[in-house]
Amino acid sequence: MSSQIDSPGPTVVAHNSMAPHPLAPLSADEIKNAATLIRGIWPTKTDLLFKVITLKEPLKAEAIRFLDAEAKGQTATFPARKASVAYYIRRTVSEVAVSHATDV
Repeated sequence: MSSQIDSPGPTVVAHNSMAPHPLAPLSADEIKNAATLIRGIWPTKTDLLFKVITLKEPLKAEAIRFLDAEAKGQTATFPARKASVAYYIRRTVSEVAVSHATDV
């Protein structure tokens, strides 16, 4: 089973914003948020084993536009930060591996 939870779109931020850089690793809070979002799509008693929660990098074209504007000290369109999440559903006939992309 695989599904995707899409973000509302990019956010415009100033060059010196406190928002995390689009290519920076996920923070602990972003990882917790991604896990919470994934748990929220399953019934409460579902036993999930998270294997990896990591940054899903933006498309190359989006990253280049952002990095060019950042290098020039301009306001940039911040690519949406998403997490790539791989996990198993425990105690199933065969443990099911699932992968999602989710907002963080």
